[in-house]
Amino acid sequence: MKRYFLVVLFLAVPARINALESGAAFLRINTDARAVSMGSAYTALAEGAGALAYNPAGMSSLKSVEVGFSHTNWLMDSKHDFVGIAVPVGHKMESVKQEGLGGMVMGVGLTRLTNASIETRNADRSLGGGFASYDQSISIGMARSFGKSRIGLGVKYIESVIADAKAKAGAVDLGYGRTLGRLPLSLGLAVQNLGTPMKYISQKDPLPLSFSAGMAVRAFGGFSLALDVRRLVYDKQNKVSIGTEYAVLSGFALRSGYMMGNSVKREADNGKNGFSLGAGLNFWNAQLDYAVTPYGELGNAQKITIKKQF
Repeated sequence: MKRYFLVVLFLAVPARINALESGAAFLRINTDARAVSMGSAYTALAEGAGALAYNPAGMSSLKSVEVGFSHTNWLMDSKHDFVGIAVPVGHKMESVKQEGLGGMVMGVGLTRLTNASIETRNADRSLGGGFASYDQSISIGMARSFGKSRIGLGVKYIESVIADAKAKAGAVDLGYGRTLGRLPLSLGLAVQNLGTPMKYISQKDPLPLSFSAGMAVRAFGGFSLALDVRRLVYDKQNKVSIGTEYAVLSGFALRSGYMMGNSVKREADNGKNGFSLGAGLNFWNAQLDYAVTPYGELGNAQKITIKKQF
């Protein structure tokens, strides 16, 4: 009977409230405040250590070591965190320069969703104690540029723990990016969560496999526009994201975004569509970003990201 209540409460964990056909839904939560504030239109803009969670090819733009950290007060008193580091390890051989090859950039990242303690009850409705649960993934990625093109690869270990039950899986992420000649236009392609299914007891769910295509235009007067189209394969959803960024002053930017979704099952939307807002500040080789996203009756999710280059 106690296991019965465990399973029921497991289904109520915030990371899974919008899961349809796939498991490990925490992998769909944004890890970067800049991406959040631009409506997740980030496939063509991803850069630095944070690119591990969007398009690993974006790490190739780094010329120095970068450390990044993000924290979110997620829904229902849960916490979502990301910490990552990206290190250029390329060499400066003359033959490499002549061929237009960039150096290699390696990155490591940890993403973790920690849920609030959950109480259990016995068959007579008396308290049976409590348990904690968390979901996390550890990623290792590499990226390299080839002229105006960039490619990236990431591998990750994923686990989900509820009390004494554990599920785990492995996955691969692929990324590509390109700048079009002298035009202020960037393109990006990404495949995320291509891997083994998650299995809890007798329940087996595939990972949230997705295919993304994005473009970003750096237009005029510090204004940028980004567009993303994403297909969530097993969840049978299409997501279209539009984001804007405006550099108001030197080192300060305002951002906004909107995500539209098309779902086979209406309950999948559950307030996911809508506006997001944020701002960013650059100083002393560091970047501070903030974003807020409303989720209706569930409240607002606020994310802060700090990046520092050395």
